[in-house]
Amino acid sequence: MDMNNTGDINAPIFLVGSERSGTTLLRLMLDHHPEIAFNLESEFLVTRISHDGKFPNPNDYVDWLKYDRVFRHSGFKISEGLAYQNLVSNFLLQKRERDGKRLVGATVHHAFSKLVLVWPKAKFIYLFRDGRDVANSVVQMGWAGNPYVASEWWLSAEQEWDVLRASLDREQWIEMRYEDLACDAMAELERLCGFLGVEFSERMFDYAQHSTYGLPDARLTYQWKRKMKPRDLSLVEGRIGQRLVARGYELSGLAPRAVGPLRDGLLHLVSRASCLRNRVVRFGFPLVVQELLSRRLSFRGWNRAVQARIDAIVDAEIR
Repeated sequence: MDMNNTGDINAPIFLVGSERSGTTLLRLMLDHHPEIAFNLESEFLVTRISHDGKFPNPNDYVDWLKYDRVFRHSGFKISEGLAYQNLVSNFLLQKRERDGKRLVGATVHHAFSKLVLVWPKAKFIYLFRDGRDVANSVVQMGWAGNPYVASEWWLSAEQEWDVLRASLDREQWIEMRYEDLACDAMAELERLCGFLGVEFSERMFDYAQHSTYGLPDARLTYQWKRKMKPRDLSLVEGRIGQRLVARGYELSGLAPRAVGPLRDGLLHLVSRASCLRNRVVRFGFPLVVQELLSRRLSFRGWNRAVQARIDAIVDAEIR
């Protein structure tokens, strides 16, 4: 393949939404479609774009990419002579040509409103899930110490989608609800394929034979009803209840609990302490301390060496 060729990657497909909202399941389905090549989480495409929309220096970006764990798993080659926009488009071209398919896309969870700065004609799939289930799952992952703080993952994605959707033409986006996908996957996938301009293929379900993910299961919906404590549920609904209703979800019936600045700060402090404990258990106290110090002191070489050891532990845990 000619690494200086950016091809016609002008209108890729992006699956966006909060982490823990079912995006991996849908990404696997898309990647098993005979016409669609779909890359895994690809925040590296946009996270180095500044808040005011300025593209990163290509040399600095390439240097950063070499130490990004998820980028390494994507298996892309870096052509250091390309401008930033051409470089990231080339990654998608590599995925499409490697898989030998007509269309290409990727999953992006964070800063996805910046994608249109590179691909203004892209198509977007926004997958959302009940924010209470997202919050529970984020806590289980150890990313937050309580559901109140964990609900920020869902809320942030909703706000990011508001920004992105406002910049798109109507034919560029589709919204999907995880619960509908879990309960009637074929109907939802047929609707999605219509949006993408491809025929539905039952091969989209072949992912279950090649991954640890099982077929869609309605029992995995609305787990908060069984798993979330009433106190946590009141706090979460006090924070995101209005958006849940706007998304078509019913509230629990419990009285929502408003949180003032002092209590909000305490809940975040407790969450950070819990996350720190989890990291110590997972990576060991010396490694956690080294990562913190190297990052705070801006010792780049030391931090990269420490992060490489942490990444190795994370990679070893992946099944």
